Amino acid sequence: MPAISAIDAWTCRVPLDAPIRFRWNTITHRDYTVVRLTTDSGVEGSAIAISRGLPADLAIVDMLAPAVLGMDALAVADLAGRSRRATAASDQFGILANARSLLDVALWDIRGALLGAPVWRLLGAARDRVGVLLVEGYELPGESDEQFARRLSRRVEEGYPALKLEAAGYDDPAVLRRRLELIREYAGDDVQLVVDVNGAWPTVREAAETIRRFATDGIAWVEDPFPQHRLHEVGALRALVDVPMGAGDDITSPRDVMRLAEEDLVDVVRIDALTLGGISAASDVIATARQYEKPISTHAYPGVHQHLSFAWPDTTWIEAFPDDLPFEPSHKLMRSSVFARIRDGHLDAPTAPGLDTELDLAAVERYSRRHHRVTLEDVSG
Repeated sequence: MPAISAIDAWTCRVPLDAPIRFRWNTITHRDYTVVRLTTDSGVEGSAIAISRGLPADLAIVDMLAPAVLGMDALAVADLAGRSRRATAASDQFGILANARSLLDVALWDIRGALLGAPVWRLLGAARDRVGVLLVEGYELPGESDEQFARRLSRRVEEGYPALKLEAAGYDDPAVLRRRLELIREYAGDDVQLVVDVNGAWPTVREAAETIRRFATDGIAWVEDPFPQHRLHEVGALRALVDVPMGAGDDITSPRDVMRLAEEDLVDVVRIDALTLGGISAASDVIATARQYEKPISTHAYPGVHQHLSFAWPDTTWIEAFPDDLPFEPSHKLMRSSVFARIRDGHLDAPTAPGLDTELDLAAVERYSRRHHRVTLEDVSG
């Protein structure tokens, strides 16, 4: 039995090359939790997730390590039960779900390596090429409406079938509408446009009025209109506007995401394997969404979520951030980038075993703010 013998967990802070300005705050860096699991035979699996300041690394080494160290590295399905039993007195969602997600993804990476297959083949292998939803629509410093729209339309010329625009930073919805119209003018009607609100709207009424002021033809969906604890309001908003809704990004309870499909609250179910409990929990949610014939959209982390997209045709495009712009720099912590593999706006399935991602340990150490290592001997002695 290949057993997990060591856990490494880092908190890393990677500066952005240019700040991202939202309506209420400005982002100058991204914080990440980085995890590496090692088996007693030296096989490694890793995972990276944006931490948003939460100490998921400490939850892993202080709370979950005893449940993981010594476990069969191939028995990924055992992780959820083992971790819940080890933390039975604690809230199983929130930060513990974030921590469990990283461990599950790293275990799937090891499982693929041990079995000699990419994770998408282990999950189902439905297709081997998928279009990319490029998260391009953040405003660059000093950029005009014309420059913004031209930049995004060039991505359509490169072959991208879908683009996402950040919408939480607009004081005036008319500016967003003008940019959407300009993109349509320059790029044509075929490109799909997603408008991401990042939970910024305070009320259903204000949300409905704002959508009516910026909505144009052909919006694929409006995403995350409210914070994750206000799911029922997404359904109320959906009933008031003639624009598709998507939600689920930051939810840490699989049951809550399943509710989005079961109660017909959204048009598109958004899932994030790095918050829900990993690839295992995300697979359960996808199965539920498929029963209700709801399309699935994954959130960021293309190195992980590409495997879900290749495994199930119900998933839409693979979401990715561009490496050549200062929006999401997690690629700086890895030896290779999914974005670098995109051709004509589409991604071909990887063939290497596991996730086909590898940490750049020198970069991880360079950006590290703290690093903990726990071994089997530490918890069994």
